[in-house]
Amino acid sequence: MLENQKVLAKNIWVSKDTSAEVLPEIDKMLKKTGLEVSQFDYFVVSTGPGSWTGVRLGLALAYGLAIADKNKVFGLSSLEAMAYQMKDENNVGVFLPSVRNSVHFGFFRKPSSLGKKHGRFSSCTIEQLSEKFRNAKIIAGPDRSICSLFDLKKKCVETFPDPVLNAMLAFERIQNGVKPRNQPYYEK
Repeated sequence: MLENQKVLAKNIWVSKDTSAEVLPEIDKMLKKTGLEVSQFDYFVVSTGPGSWTGVRLGLALAYGLAIADKNKVFGLSSLEAMAYQMKDENNVGVFLPSVRNSVHFGFFRKPSSLGKKHGRFSSCTIEQLSEKFRNAKIIAGPDRSICSLFDLKKKCVETFPDPVLNAMLAFERIQNGVKPRNQPYYEK
């Protein structure tokens, strides 16, 4: 939970049954902060890439919390949020492993511009990733084995999507009038 870019509460957990645990966890955070759902201006949600069920659950939960007010739901890509973590850098490639031998990826010349516009991302095989990132100076993702495929001239950073940075990127986009993408990411 953010208020004026200040973190009020944050909870990240690994669960075998997120759908059963997420509402009690939200209730705990609301009690901890003394806030009510009706006080929120926006509900920020990842639109993927990610687990198809997880993305759908997140979007459904956000719309439910927003009492079906689509203008209160702000969706953004996990890849954009990961790149935003390195907004002070240039030529950043980020990836998330997918099924079998594929990855989702984005190359961002200036991640600092993500607050003003959407980035582009796509999918490819792991073998194709080195070509897609040929101009990257920094490569970031949650899988060290994929990072090891790149030459030593590139800096590799292990990183994961972060809900606080998602919210900060959404906040910057809202201030800049950038509309959300509230549709799940589909592999093309």
